[in-house]
Amino acid sequence: MVLNSSSTYSVSTYSIKDLETLSGIKAHTIRIWEQRYRLIEPKRTATNIRYYTDEDLKFVLNIALLNKNGLRISQIAKMSKEQLLARVESVSRDNPENGTQLQALTMAMMALDAQQLEQILQQQTQSLGFENCLLELVIPFLEKLSLLWITGAISNVHEQFVHNILRRKILSAIDQLPLPKAGARSCMLYMMEGEEMELVLLLA
Repeated sequence: MVLNSSSTYSVSTYSIKDLETLSGIKAHTIRIWEQRYRLIEPKRTATNIRYYTDEDLKFVLNIALLNKNGLRISQIAKMSKEQLLARVESVSRDNPENGTQLQALTMAMMALDAQQLEQILQQQTQSLGFENCLLELVIPFLEKLSLLWITGAISNVHEQFVHNILRRKILSAIDQLPLPKAGARSCMLYMMEGEEMELVLLLA
């Protein structure tokens, strides 16, 4: 999964703590990358407070993904932008590890890239089966989403974007379930429109 400038949504700014929360890379490490390798250059407000843009966040997420998959920062620093994006795409496509796919989902969410997010879910469903994809990937992703929301690293737009895609996926899977046999015991769940626990109830 590659994040680049073709993604279009409102520009946001982030603190170095936001980058740490979203990428899993410690703020101290990000500062070292800035100083030693000049990988990122923070902007500054009129009062000299450091901040980062959407493009900086995308870049850090891509670097974090490559670093997690064995590339040293010294190697990444020597790559051109095109080489880095190509390598990220290759790693995301060829590595089925849940941690890598979780990072890829996070990147798709931040870019509001519905096509990429759905492609990841489809690939993992084919690989793991729908139920295991939910248990091993989607639920950890929702837990991470909740943390990012609480810390203010993402907005309501990101949350609703993910919610709507997952809701559609789960409803489609429910429609494909076989009908219960005649006389089988069953239960019915009632949900109000906009129910906050809707995804959890749909999973049930």
